[in-house]
Amino acid sequence: MPPHATLRRSEPVRPVTGPAPRFAPSSPAPSSPALLSPGARRRARLAALAVGGFLVPWCVVLSATLPRTAQAHHWSLAWTGLDAAEAVAALATAALLARDDSRACLTATAGGALLMVDAWFDVCTSAPGLEHTLAVTEAVLVELPLACAAGWLAVRLFRRTG
Repeated sequence: MPPHATLRRSEPVRPVTGPAPRFAPSSPAPSSPALLSPGARRRARLAALAVGGFLVPWCVVLSATLPRTAQAHHWSLAWTGLDAAEAVAALATAALLARDDSRACLTATAGGALLMVDAWFDVCTSAPGLEHTLAVTEAVLVELPLACAAGWLAVRLFRRTG
């Protein structure tokens, strides 16, 4: 805002007394403007339905047509990128939590989703035998519990914002 601009209020500013009201998770949220207009919400819903409606049969096609094995030329880059994304999500969550920023619910959600993807692909791409046993063990004892913890944190932080 330019330095010469002034703000005008239609009603006087009232001082804040006491702590901000807290809302219990079961109580209705205070009235606030909708995040999306009805038209935008309708278009977004139709787009989500179209994507989901396309992907369900596409999964069937892929299941029937993809080869059982494939060679990936950028295998190490794919796994390094996934683990780097998990690290960024965890570090961003820690930084936001240090500032008591409720937006940490977004990075915790992303981190939890990445951990579930990591567990899924570790198990699905592991060789039979010891490698598969280790992948399942890591998924069950490390990745999935961390994903659940991240989900729990995200829900707690999201409820705090409401």
